[in-house]
Amino acid sequence: STMHICRKIIPAAVLAGLLITTGNASAHYIWLEADEAGARVCYGEAEADLRERSPGKLDGMNVPRVFAVQGSGSTTLSVNRTAEHFAVTGASPGATLLAAEESAGIRDLGKYGLGMAKSNYYARHGLPRSEEAKASLALDVAGHNPNQLTVLYRGQPLKDAKVEVIAPNTWVQEHKADAQGNVVINTPWRGRYVIHVLHVDPTPGVVEGKRYDSLRNHFTYSFYQAAGTDPGPAVAPRQGVE
Repeated sequence: STMHICRKIIPAAVLAGLLITTGNASAHYIWLEADEAGARVCYGEAEADLRERSPGKLDGMNVPRVFAVQGSGSTTLSVNRTAEHFAVTGASPGATLLAAEESAGIRDLGKYGLGMAKSNYYARHGLPRSEEAKASLALDVAGHNPNQLTVLYRGQPLKDAKVEVIAPNTWVQEHKADAQGNVVINTPWRGRYVIHVLHVDPTPGVVEGKRYDSLRNHFTYSFYQAAGTDPGPAVAPRQGVE
């Protein structure tokens, strides 16, 4: 079985942190993927191999802003909604890409005990280089090694941040950053990884005359790892779990 194969490949200490993905993801988010045309922004849940489409739930997400960062400058890129994702054009190969969507409306999540919540979505493809340190998102990561990251919120280390590492085969590994926002992750397989952080800021505020009780900030950092073992087939999500 897939589980048996994974036990053979992964050291026990690594396996202890791995979970087969279920439908209990916190919510949808965006992530960046590089492709032949430049890049694309996907909306859904990577751990469920779920990419929303248009017509459909992709239409409920506003077109994100995407920037290419090189050196000390940044360039706004063209983004268009397609049937399967948001297509990004104009990015040069190897550029660091940042995406942000902060115009989502306030939702009443009272039935979940979350009150009136405002969601923001952020995504990164490529770690910041030293000269790009000032080009950052409200919720972001820094580091010079994909496996050693510092989670930052508004430029400050985010203590005890919960970090999900979604592997190419949709396995999920959960970590908690330390008091300085630092976290070390494992990436044993080759393929695309999506690092997801949800940070709920309990500070209330007002946007466009409407009050919210908290900000739900979703961030992803995605990258493709060429080295490593074959991840095997995607793990089928269990049914009936929301």
